[in-house]
Order: sequence, then structure tokens, then C-alpha cells
Amino acid sequence: MTTREFSDMPWIGHEHPVLDLTNTVVVGSGLGRGDIDFFADPGLTAAWRAKAADRALAQSRIVELRSLRTLVRAAVDARAEGRPLPEPVREGLNGLAARAPVVLQLEADGELRHEESGGDACAAVARQALTLLSEEGSDRLRRCDAPSCGMYFLRTRKDQAWCTVGCGNRARATRRRRPG
Repeated sequence: MTTREFSDMPWIGHEHPVLDLTNTVVVGSGLGRGDIDFFADPGLTAAWRAKAADRALAQSRIVELRSLRTLVRAAVDARAEGRPLPEPVREGLNGLAARAPVVLQLEADGELRHEESGGDACAAVARQALTLLSEEGSDRLRRCDAPSCGMYFLRTRKDQAWCTVGCGNRARATRRRRPG
């Protein structure tokens, strides 16, 4: 990935608020700088805040975002690898999610509406993470194994191995360059 791609963040704001948060770390950036943490760089933080789908989450304090991201990344990583969630991670997410209870309302037309009753943005995203991790479709959750990526994504095809076409191209090019 190039530095420009970090600022553009094409993977943020499109798929799911939980993935917007988890994908604020680029693993092995390929720029000789190791992992890139968007919350450690004011410019990248500002770019992420501008693109994140959940506007309330984007305005949360950095310390809260880092704390929530630690829990969510551990949970998403475990699920993406087919492992159970570590107990402290599950308990941490459950505790946060409890701060954003949902009230069910039955509408006159018979439609069931879910309405948040208090809580903050981090609590709401923790609840969304629990929902994402428990759904039948959670088997779609993957971590991109392309060089200098490591982003989480939801597969749209059974054979999808990378988060973007660019990552697929980079992975294939790297494979071709390896000595056989």
C-alpha cells in the first residue's frame, strides 16, 4: 500500500461500522514502518473521522476508540480464524453493549422496531460487534492475507481471499516474485 492509500482509506465507510473501527490498523504496511495505527497519527485520525460510516463513533475520544478497537479486533480476529472469542473479550464487549440497551417497539402496522435507549457510540458499536459476531453470516468474516494489508472484510463470494482487487493483484504479484 502507498501512503496515499492510507489517507484515502477506500475500505472505510462502506461495509460495516465495526469493520470501520477494526480496519484502523494496517498490518505490515510495506513502507518499512511496521504496522500503521490511524489513531497514532493526527492526519490519519482526521481522515478516518471524516470517512467513518458511524458519525457518532467517529467523534468519540481516541482513548475510547482504542479501548473498543482492542476488544473488537480481538473478537473479529478470533471469529475470522474460526476460534471462540476469548472470555475477557466476550465479557468486555457484553459489558460495553449493556450500556446501550435496545427497546423493542411494536408499530401499529405490526412492524417490530428496535430503538436504542441511551448509551454512547462505543456501546452501540460494541452491540453491533456482538450482532455481527453471532450472526449465521459471521462465517463470511475474513482477514485479508495480502502483503501489507490485514484488513477485515465480509466475503461476498465463497472463494474470496482478499478484501479488494488491488490486494488480490498485490498477493499474486508477490507470489510470482518468490523464488520457487
